[in-house]
Amino acid sequence: MKAWQALADWTGIVGLGVVAIGLLVGAALTGWTAVPLSLMATGLALVVVWGLTHRKEVSLFLGLRSTQTNANILVAAAAMAVILVLLNVVAVRYDLRLDLTEEGLFTLSPQTRQLVQGLAQPMKVWVVTTAPDPNLREQLERYRRLNPERFQFEFVDPNRDPLTVQRLQVTQNNTLVVESGNNRQQLPQPPAPELESKLTPVLAKVVNRGEVVAYFVQGHGEVSLEAREGTPTLAQAVAALGQEGYRVEPLNLVQSQIPEGADVLVLAGPQRALFPGEVEKLQDYLAKGGRLLLLIGPRVDAGLDPLLEEWGVVLGDDFIIEVSSVSQLLGTGPAVALVTTYGDHPITAPLAEQRLMTLFPLARSVDTEVREGIQATPLLRTSPQSWGETSPNLEAGPLQFDPDQDKPGPLTLGVALTRQVKGDQKTSESQEGPTEARLVVIGNVNFALDGNLRQQGNRDLFLNTLNWLTERTEQISIRPKSITDRRLAVTGQNFRWLVLGSTVLLPLVALGSGAVLWWQRR
Repeated sequence: MKAWQALADWTGIVGLGVVAIGLLVGAALTGWTAVPLSLMATGLALVVVWGLTHRKEVSLFLGLRSTQTNANILVAAAAMAVILVLLNVVAVRYDLRLDLTEEGLFTLSPQTRQLVQGLAQPMKVWVVTTAPDPNLREQLERYRRLNPERFQFEFVDPNRDPLTVQRLQVTQNNTLVVESGNNRQQLPQPPAPELESKLTPVLAKVVNRGEVVAYFVQGHGEVSLEAREGTPTLAQAVAALGQEGYRVEPLNLVQSQIPEGADVLVLAGPQRALFPGEVEKLQDYLAKGGRLLLLIGPRVDAGLDPLLEEWGVVLGDDFIIEVSSVSQLLGTGPAVALVTTYGDHPITAPLAEQRLMTLFPLARSVDTEVREGIQATPLLRTSPQSWGETSPNLEAGPLQFDPDQDKPGPLTLGVALTRQVKGDQKTSESQEGPTEARLVVIGNVNFALDGNLRQQGNRDLFLNTLNWLTERTEQISIRPKSITDRRLAVTGQNFRWLVLGSTVLLPLVALGSGAVLWWQRR
């Protein structure tokens, strides 16, 4: 009892009170200045004085069982507080996050990381909105952490800062403005999960400035560039190129010459042979350092023999058949070539690194022969369980490998070729232009068609190919993924069964189980 009376001595109580006041003032009011530190020092001095003058009572108090129990509780609570503080410090410093979404929507793609980390000059994203979205702020913060020195963002309220909104030339609320130097691009504010897929292409446009023109050769039954109901088109591929900073234009080689500003030509799925004069134009274009992409499907004679012979490219007269276990697992069918093995080339390096698969419905093999001055690199290789079917009629019977006629796998269905440009073949204005011609030949066009383009790594393969041809190596990467629409379609009858099961059947099951248990235990 005397020990408890000693603890009530005013010296110790006042000392503890002064320490508490110092902590409160320093943490909530003035910060850790001289005033709170002086209060804490004074309080600790009073507590020490109380302890020195009441050593016997303190010893008696510490020997009580209740004191030891309470001390253990206090130590455990203090240890837990220290652990929580350390965990928060580690979380703030290292920002470790786990993305459990199927598409990795909250993990920045390799293209975004490569683009932001490689910024050569400061870039700022302005978010003009009257109601800032915290999720959007968090997503932009991910961008900023990649390059804090050169990437910044700021939310602007048009009602509070109309001058900034006027300078940015924004006329609508919920608008994002990407600004770098004298370049500026606007886009409507997307939902936070879709920010990367919408924002990163705009960042690429601002960084790369000028527009690249891609001409698609037309007039021989090539795949249409515009969406048409019931017909496979390249509309999605054209839209993807637009996001990459390309301007797509059709080109008829019979009616016009190849424009001087043509950065790349694409011949996508011709069904009829080109005229000899058209092929000569393509050859002259390559001789001057041009860039050409050929997407030629099976059993099609595009009339390109002189060009292919010059470059040492041989298009196989076959259909690639795939019967690997992966094909059976995916259920794609034997006529869809699956590629998981890639050549050592900048186009396919990101695909190999991310272990992405590419799919090619109805493809043909592509081989190469040695030509002086031409360097050829295989891009796409099928599995050993594939072969090149040479039978003219695939529907005549079951598909079986014929060692006497068919080509055994693995097969190459895409190659990239380069050739140095001779000085006397350059035009007078292009002495400082391309130093080498580039050609990519893929024995398939279906992989780039609407629907197929978004399968696995098909889109990245197509865009990386164009970026390599035009020497936009900074954009060769794996692009952000979009949200997969997974809606559950429920018919009227299914909805009635759902309501009946949740409101009637489940309660009856619960009541019946309870009644059985009661009957067994009574």
